[in-house]
Amino acid sequence: MKIITIEEHFSSPKISAKMKQFQRKNADVDKDIQELIKHYLPTNDDIEDVGARRLKFMDESGIDMQVISYGSGSPQGIADPKIAVELCAEANDELAQLIKQNPTRFAGFATLPVADPIAAAAELERAVKILGFKGALLAGTFQGNFFDEPEFFPIFEKAAELNVPVYLHPGIIDKGVADHYFKNENWSKLVNGVFPAAGFGWHMDSGIHVLRMILSGVFDKLPNLKLISGHWGEFVPFFLERLDETLYQEMTHLKRNISDYYKENVYITPSGIFSEVQLKFAIAQMGADHIIYAGDYPYLIKNETGYFLKNAPISEEDKAKIGHLNVEKLLNL
Repeated sequence: MKIITIEEHFSSPKISAKMKQFQRKNADVDKDIQELIKHYLPTNDDIEDVGARRLKFMDESGIDMQVISYGSGSPQGIADPKIAVELCAEANDELAQLIKQNPTRFAGFATLPVADPIAAAAELERAVKILGFKGALLAGTFQGNFFDEPEFFPIFEKAAELNVPVYLHPGIIDKGVADHYFKNENWSKLVNGVFPAAGFGWHMDSGIHVLRMILSGVFDKLPNLKLISGHWGEFVPFFLERLDETLYQEMTHLKRNISDYYKENVYITPSGIFSEVQLKFAIAQMGADHIIYAGDYPYLIKNETGYFLKNAPISEEDKAKIGHLNVEKLLNL
């Protein structure tokens, strides 16, 4: 059975060098991020390689193809529109060249300069039509704003026009939120660094992001728009019934229930959380047609990535859908 994973990352040493001047300058934030980096971020050898090292892992782990996107330190977050446009285009060009070396094993998601949404839409079109990318990945928020804000609508309008999905990936959350909910002076630096990030915080934030997109009415305006949400949907699938009961149509003024949009317009992935319990729940809640496979390489390097699905106690039909059929259809692979 073929296995395609779609939340897999790389970074460019050239882009990383240029990005150093745009890193956060708040000392407390930097301290927390450093604790996270020490324990969870991959080595440069792992994340910068889109060749032999990555292919070796894929072959040993039963993975036929990766859909690759820019990882931490993405130029998406640059506030200066001109520089953001330049560096995102450079990052996309570099990834496209790497994909060309192994086009049957790799595909790509675009990095977008969201500081200028019109330019971001144009870059998405270029990335899809010229570079052959299969969609875009947006990480976290931008300057404290979620992407449901009207200024970002051109990005999603272009994605719908091109019939490509947008992956809403977690990112570093607002410091005020992190400090209030996820930090305590009696905890270790590591707990204070991880809890608001990979431990819980950025998953909560990303799930809220998808819900905000639904509540904004974007799917009423763009009914064929598709979003992808990792980590088994960032908590949201567990609350769909509750959301329908409490945020009902008379309140939201949407055309449908929240769960209807979610189950039709959103695809979820495991992002390397290989749990049979969550897999079975996801199928029961979403249906196997809206689950796509992902390993979160190289933030998680798990040799069982491909074999977890192949050995899972679900039907062979569902394994094929999750392993490759759904993503081949969604991304036109």
